[in-house]
Amino acid sequence: MINALIERWRPETHTFHFPVGECAVTLEDMAIILSLSTNGLPITGPTMSSVEALEAECLHQFGVAPRKTDCRGSFIKLTWFRGLKDRIVLNDDVHIQMYVKCHIMLLFGTILFRDKSGATVHWNFLPLLRNFGQII
Repeated sequence: MINALIERWRPETHTFHFPVGECAVTLEDMAIILSLSTNGLPITGPTMSSVEALEAECLHQFGVAPRKTDCRGSFIKLTWFRGLKDRIVLNDDVHIQMYVKCHIMLLFGTILFRDKSGATVHWNFLPLLRNFGQII
C-alpha cells in the first residue's frame, strides 16, 4: 500500500493523485493520525542563535555545558546526552528531572525530529524544557 501511495505522490503539488481525483493531507488529518491535540496554547519560545546561549541553557538545565566537540553547528550530539544521562545519580527530584530531560532530548533526536545522521538533536528544543516542573 505504501508503494502505491509513493507512486501517486506529486511533489510539485504536495498531493496524491488517485483515479477519482487529488487528495491532499491537511494539518487536521495529521492531528488525527498522530493523536495530537489542536486545542490550547501553542508551544513557542525564543530561539537560540549563539554558542553562548546554548552553553547558558545547558548550564541552567543540566549544570554542565557541552564542549565544542560535542556540538555540530546548531546541533548537540546525542552521545553527549547519553553520557550525561548515564552519569546522573537519581538521588533527588532535581537529578530525576535532569535524567528525564536528557531522555526527552534523546527522543527528540532519535524518533520525533531525527535528522539524516540520527546522531544529533537541534538545540532549539532545550528552552521547551525550561519550566519542567510545570509540565508534569
